Amino acid sequence: MQAIILAAGTGSRLKEYTEKVPKCMVPVNGTPMIERAIDSLVDAGIKTLYIGLGYKSDVLKDFIHDNFDNARLKGMKIGFIENPVYDRTNNIYSLYLAKDVFEQDDTILLESDLVFDRKLISDLVASKEPNLAVVSKYEDWMDGTCTILDKSSNILDFISKNAQNPNDTDKYYKTVNIYKFSKYFTNSYYLPFLKTYMDAFGKNNYYETCLKFLALTDPTLLKGYKVDADTWYEIDNPDDLKAAEERFK
Repeated sequence: MQAIILAAGTGSRLKEYTEKVPKCMVPVNGTPMIERAIDSLVDAGIKTLYIGLGYKSDVLKDFIHDNFDNARLKGMKIGFIENPVYDRTNNIYSLYLAKDVFEQDDTILLESDLVFDRKLISDLVASKEPNLAVVSKYEDWMDGTCTILDKSSNILDFISKNAQNPNDTDKYYKTVNIYKFSKYFTNSYYLPFLKTYMDAFGKNNYYETCLKFLALTDPTLLKGYKVDADTWYEIDNPDDLKAAEERFK
């Protein structure tokens, strides 16, 4: 099992923190988000990690090299995949740049602006289900893409923020932006569809859009992995940062 962390974004809504460092290096109670994420991957026994780079990539590389020696990584290797046009593309392209990595092994995919329970990755790896999206029952503070699940936790649809109906929130499960993909899923379904979608609609889109079409085509391809809302927080702005520090103090 390998992992990919996407850390290419600029974090413009956290400008007071990100003028000198990438968003993933913003500290939560003194510990940068990327540091927490890497430690959780080590705990889960991940053997190889690739980090998708963009904004201030050299700063992040130096931080990784300075803070993670072989003893702390317990044998886990770290590589980097750089998106040189991160400011003109979106995460669909950053993800596609990792296509050669996806082809090698089953993969844990996560975004870098998250704080989450340290056991979450270990539990996800231990699950017998090959393809999972971590989700949480919708609450008012949540923002972004949601899913709809059937009784077997198959994902029936991905609902973008703009398409959400306030009257349907009782049906929604918010995406946590942590996924587990099998090698078969990425090679047979996801990567080919990513390429087709970018060829048709360009590189300035979200990778969840492709997951939406796959879910609508065959809901059995991807299941929701439900976690409690108090086990994670996504940090997009200073208010989120304050809330996350309170939750994880």
